[in-house]
Amino acid sequence: MKIKILGFNLFAKGGTSRSNINLIKSFIKANHEVVYYNFKTFDKTAKFNTMINEQLFDKHLSFEEFKTSEDFVNVDLVILTRETFFYLAREIKSINPNAMVVGEIHGPLAYIDDNQDLAFDAIDAYRVSSIDIKHDFIERYGKENVFNQYVDASHIIVNEEPSVTRRNLLIKARFEDNIKDISYVIKMMNRIINVKGYDDIHLYIKGYGPSEILYKNLIHYYQLEEHVHMNEREPKNYIYISSSPYETLGYSILESIAEGNKAFIYAGEDGVLKRIYEPYHAVQFLEKDIQEDSERLIEFIDNKYTKEERGEDVALLNATFIDRDYASDFIEASKGCMDGLKVGSGSKSQVTQKVRKKSKLEYGRDLYEQYKTKPVIRTVLNNEKVFNFAKKKYEKRKMDKLKQQYDAITPLENKVFIESFHGNNFSGDPKYIALYIKEHFPEKEVYVSSRNALVDMEIRNHNLIPIRFGSAIYNQTFRSCKYVVVNGNTLDSVFKHKDQIFVQTWHGFPLKRMLNDLEDKTERNAQVAAFKPRMKKWDYLLTSSAVNTMLLESSFNIQPEQDLQILQLGAPRNEYLMKHDETEKERVLTKYFFTKSNDKKYILFCPTWRKEKRALLSKINLNILLEQLPEEYEIIVKLHPNESHLRVTYSELSDRIHCFYNELVDIQELYLISDAMITDYSSTIFDYAHLNKPIFLLQEDTEVYSEQIGFYFDIFELVTIEIASNDERILARQLLENKQPDYQNITDQLLQDDKIGTTENIVNYIFK
Repeated sequence: MKIKILGFNLFAKGGTSRSNINLIKSFIKANHEVVYYNFKTFDKTAKFNTMINEQLFDKHLSFEEFKTSEDFVNVDLVILTRETFFYLAREIKSINPNAMVVGEIHGPLAYIDDNQDLAFDAIDAYRVSSIDIKHDFIERYGKENVFNQYVDASHIIVNEEPSVTRRNLLIKARFEDNIKDISYVIKMMNRIINVKGYDDIHLYIKGYGPSEILYKNLIHYYQLEEHVHMNEREPKNYIYISSSPYETLGYSILESIAEGNKAFIYAGEDGVLKRIYEPYHAVQFLEKDIQEDSERLIEFIDNKYTKEERGEDVALLNATFIDRDYASDFIEASKGCMDGLKVGSGSKSQVTQKVRKKSKLEYGRDLYEQYKTKPVIRTVLNNEKVFNFAKKKYEKRKMDKLKQQYDAITPLENKVFIESFHGNNFSGDPKYIALYIKEHFPEKEVYVSSRNALVDMEIRNHNLIPIRFGSAIYNQTFRSCKYVVVNGNTLDSVFKHKDQIFVQTWHGFPLKRMLNDLEDKTERNAQVAAFKPRMKKWDYLLTSSAVNTMLLESSFNIQPEQDLQILQLGAPRNEYLMKHDETEKERVLTKYFFTKSNDKKYILFCPTWRKEKRALLSKINLNILLEQLPEEYEIIVKLHPNESHLRVTYSELSDRIHCFYNELVDIQELYLISDAMITDYSSTIFDYAHLNKPIFLLQEDTEVYSEQIGFYFDIFELVTIEIASNDERILARQLLENKQPDYQNITDQLLQDDKIGTTENIVNYIFK
């Protein structure tokens, strides 16, 4: 049989490359003629390295660069090993109607976009990894021409003996945290090392990819440099760890078990790995509960893997993955899918036109990827004027195309888009609305805007879907969601669909003047001009009282004739404070300090942002302040997102001063665990008043601030709040006096609609 295989890049390391190499070997071993087409341009050195290392020498095997679908004439079987290649099946069928075309789906179905062209009208058979994925494929797409067959594992040598694990852990994966969730394992290591005190356990992480900086930051943040090793020489014996939300098989898991090592893995959101590996004694499953998994892993490390257990595992490995005729099984299963299946080939011109309609931009991009390293093309592209002209033209056509696509997207009732502070973190009212929807409306898909991998991580901790702020997928997802909940402005480039509902929660009770009420006329005019068109998107605005409504109506200059409804139903973020219990406080302590112990007294220090850049938040010397306080007193510094650069400064002041990554912080959680707060003109005063804990107001530049910005009212006429002394010794005495404050006047007059049930009332009203 003449077989042609199209892959992205056989000559780069990875699971799909390994699978394709094994696939080639299995067909050659079965005396078939194989041509492998590499989509990505490659040089001879890369090809020779792979051929030598993998012993790919056979007169019936050749390697070519993919050029066009015309390459697939005179062939019996075509295998497309990437979903983005499936559209080529139409052209292949028009050229060679008798060719059998098989599409291989290597990744989880959950990662296939609904808009991905899977060419159901042209592909004869689809191969997926497991029986569970096959059933999911049939259910999702309504297509029966699919078979399940694990990737060829002929490269694996099964060790008959169990290894002796020396308290080493290993991860080998591409550094893409949204897919591999390695950050979870680093956080688990933090608990094992820093909380549980197991100093002899080491984690080795091998790989590359965009999340490398995230992992380095987390290792430094948790002070795990002595125990977590990135891209160092891997240990011979280890326990393999996988925390991926989805895997179809996991080559590294299989290889580790075959070598005689144990594996501690996540079953997957779809349970696929559970059904594959549950029979093995060498495998234990984690549950994505850091406290529980830490205990389970330590126990798993200590448990002996016996020779008897190993013998049973070896027999199962051989029966499932080794002792099989892969090529014959593949061909027979593919033919079986064609029984009774009729695929219309159409005329060559019709099919080609259909494929090209998919996107001329994609063809241009593909050509660029293929030929950019060619000497002549490279010389042309190195001309800055030529390159910039081509890039500008490409970007314009791309944006025009995207706008057409966005206009065609109809917002769906079951989709909700959440954005807190422009994706800088996951907190505030949008967070608590999102969590309520997730719990009470499980049929709805909740997407959350995220600026970076740290925010992604926090969003995934709540089983929600992070979407990168400002990306193409961000725009598409935004437009596909009927409900949009934000606490600030949205991107101007993402215009509102007429069927969308925008909920503006805002991000705090206003003490400082805003927008139309600013004292400085020039600043007022500039801000209003920028803000006014964005405000037209809003359908609902949330407030916590009649006073709150009055101030926001003034600031935003809301007129009665505007099509904007004010929902005076309270703030979900404050409902969280009002209904918290000791269990929630313990959870928060564990999140930030990795312990449930409540033997510390935390002072929350959070002065508001100033426009001018400053080296420190306040004139108060926090080290001197701590010297005057007992050992159990510690300070949490909460930075404004615009002053995140000060985190290192404050983190290095003292072991008793904590300054967390803003991306990981929800200030409502810090309110719960703190015993007092030092702030200035911040809206934090009002939220914190719900807890009736001491508040101390800094007054370092009140007069200047009042002249430049202005205040809506004098808070000291409303309630007695103690002014924080600029003298650290006096301030320490103020903190130690431990007077019981009474902020009922604040909550009764300014926040009377904050109550238990606020979030439910808001969501039910919006979804009505």
